[in-house]
Amino acid sequence: MEAFNISPDLLCLQEEGFSFRHTLHKIPESSGAEFKTAAFCQNILKQCGYTITTYEGFTGFIANLQAPSANAPTIAIRADMDALEMPDLTQNEHTSTHQGLAHNCGHDLHMAIALLSALYISKHAQKLTCNVRLIFQMAEEKTHIPGADKMVELGCMNEVDEVYALHNNAALDYGSIEIKEGVMSSYGSIWQLDIKGKAAHSSTPHLGLDALREGVRIVADMDYIISKCINPFHTAVFSCGSFHSGTIANGVADSAILKGSLRAMDKQSDEILKNALKNIESQSAIRGFDSHFSFHSYPAIINHPLCVQKLLKAAKSVLKNHSMITYPCSPMSASEDFSHMINAAPQNKGAMYFLGSGNAQKGICNYLHSNPYYVEDKAILIGAQIWINLIFGNE
Repeated sequence: MEAFNISPDLLCLQEEGFSFRHTLHKIPESSGAEFKTAAFCQNILKQCGYTITTYEGFTGFIANLQAPSANAPTIAIRADMDALEMPDLTQNEHTSTHQGLAHNCGHDLHMAIALLSALYISKHAQKLTCNVRLIFQMAEEKTHIPGADKMVELGCMNEVDEVYALHNNAALDYGSIEIKEGVMSSYGSIWQLDIKGKAAHSSTPHLGLDALREGVRIVADMDYIISKCINPFHTAVFSCGSFHSGTIANGVADSAILKGSLRAMDKQSDEILKNALKNIESQSAIRGFDSHFSFHSYPAIINHPLCVQKLLKAAKSVLKNHSMITYPCSPMSASEDFSHMINAAPQNKGAMYFLGSGNAQKGICNYLHSNPYYVEDKAILIGAQIWINLIFGNE
């Protein structure tokens, strides 16, 4: 770790931080069902003197540590808890013990960083000039299960002045930082299209309404919308990832269910895409079909300039080689519900950055949601030191 300025006190806690991740990696849980995960994290935080607030019926919780001053501002840090519904193909002593579930988005790393930061901060609480709130969020991965939006509704952002989050990226070497002001992620929606037609024998197609063919037409229409209705200097993506229709070879399908996603890097393009889908609904009705689109959407993460500068200062204090910081970076085309928390902060004060968690020398270079998904444990120390610097003002 010679390339990084890591506090000696934090280095002494290194093995605990690594152990946090290894334990969490072994017990991945699906969105909204992070019971063991939440219990593990709460137990550690209680031992560190944090006050835990839970929400009935939900696994998400917050942990608070008060500064000595009565009028101190509150800084919040978000860590997401859920895993992915896929097998864990890693092969080591902390491979998932929960069949069909894996931390292949690195949320175990996010939690370990938050827990290690919490442990260090609790040992230096007398120096705090701000209150610390750790938000352990359920269900980041699935748009149809309440996640950040529900936690905001339940009060996780009450009395918070600024909110921060990180996301790991094992395609980057540990210690690499990517951050920018403004739009950091796309406006994203998961859509579902339900089409109802009329069944018939394939020898008499004129007596039916072919829902399968209608679905194909609609997907083709959306490709046209992207190419002809979106400003070519703007980025937008339409995808159909699931198409289920028909059960027999010699029949006209009477129904179809399609699922996919929309991504746009600006609000105007996002609205154009959604309106286009609604217009396609009406066009489908003219052809005799009963078609309905439903959406689950994330707003874009828009990093506040002041918060970005605070994160940059915190990161530069850790990294001796500032060339490892990409600023401004390109925004990610994926979406993240952390945007709900930023939007709930006063003056939308909040920011997210990307932390490298790979190690090319060890062959660790994975893309999010790939399998197997290995990370470099040393990223835990770097991420924790950045949070610590942010909380203590880079002292």
